[in-house]
Amino acid sequence: MAAAAPESSGGDVEYLLRLLHWSGTLRHPRAGRGASLAFYARNAAVATAVLLFVLSQAAVILGEGPADLDRFTRALCFFNTSLTWLLRLAHVALREKQFHAIALQVGSDFGEFLTPRDAETLGRRGRALRRFVLAYLCFGVAAGAGWDVFPVVRHGVCGDGLPFHMALPYRVDRPLPFAATWFYCFCMTMHVAVVTMVFDSFNVSLMAQLRQQLSVLSGNIRSLADEQRRTASSGVDSPEHTERVRYRIRTIVRHHQAIIRNVESLEKCLGDMLLGQSLSIGASICFQLFQSAESLAEAGKFGCYLSVMLAQLFVYCWFGDDLITESEKVSAAVYSVVPSLQGCPTSVKRSLLLVMRRAQRPLRLTAGGFFDLSRESFVQVLNVSYSFFAILRNFKEE
Repeated sequence: MAAAAPESSGGDVEYLLRLLHWSGTLRHPRAGRGASLAFYARNAAVATAVLLFVLSQAAVILGEGPADLDRFTRALCFFNTSLTWLLRLAHVALREKQFHAIALQVGSDFGEFLTPRDAETLGRRGRALRRFVLAYLCFGVAAGAGWDVFPVVRHGVCGDGLPFHMALPYRVDRPLPFAATWFYCFCMTMHVAVVTMVFDSFNVSLMAQLRQQLSVLSGNIRSLADEQRRTASSGVDSPEHTERVRYRIRTIVRHHQAIIRNVESLEKCLGDMLLGQSLSIGASICFQLFQSAESLAEAGKFGCYLSVMLAQLFVYCWFGDDLITESEKVSAAVYSVVPSLQGCPTSVKRSLLLVMRRAQRPLRLTAGGFFDLSRESFVQVLNVSYSFFAILRNFKEE
């Protein structure tokens, strides 16, 4: 029983760890020496390619200035997105050991607390989560491909057919230079957009597993209340029963502490990065709304970019809100079991009271401590982005 649960939990992120490893983003925690060397070579190549793209966009911004506001905001948007991804690569490299630890802990810390029924439930939910992640990644691939293909269909094989406006040391009005540059842009789109979504899927999978552990914890607490009611109705009480209640409450306390420990570890790994990503996505949404409003003919292209940005923020807020909600249910579950434990020793009731007091402070992930990741926060980010878009639009009209 204890071995099956970690296996099912670990499988929920194992395939994502492999994707991140082979994309040069996060080294697999069990990679050997040769695989690690290959990973670092890929990581250096990816970082160099993204850095060149960032420098290209910086050259456009500094060279052309805000004379053409459309091109200027477009370059700012691309610069912002690619620079954020480059900083995320650096963040992952600096916290590689912490990411490895949290990935392994979430898959192994809870086996002793799960029953076979719990393991079956977690396995079913894990399969549903993997289907969601697959759909999310397919959406990212389709949106990225649409962004790259749309300019070629619209403008043909020329400089205007590139997905991005870049400062290049050569002309791209011939097929071969254009094809090479377009392929470079395609690789940047797929890596920055799709691999970002893979990394986001890895993080929200960890969040979902912790939320599922909270659900299991609440179920175990409620089952304790049901058992106590059956015992009270039968009128049979014994020292063995009291000791069994003590053991179950100790298990509940340890399970709750393990969940708290993993959420805090995940917060330390993600907090600063999520703050930067939220600010970056908010700015990108503002710029893309401006571009869509000014160029309706290319609204489909900008819609691809905008939809990916919205999806990347939304998944964190959605799963973060689920984590908060499930955490609040623990306190309600403890409260429901209190009346059935009136005849238990004081130490038992005190332990349960401590669990309830701690559960009244819901577990949550934050963006650097500034705001919680919740559905309400998602709406607030959209409101702020739209406000800046309105200011930018008024600025151009004046």
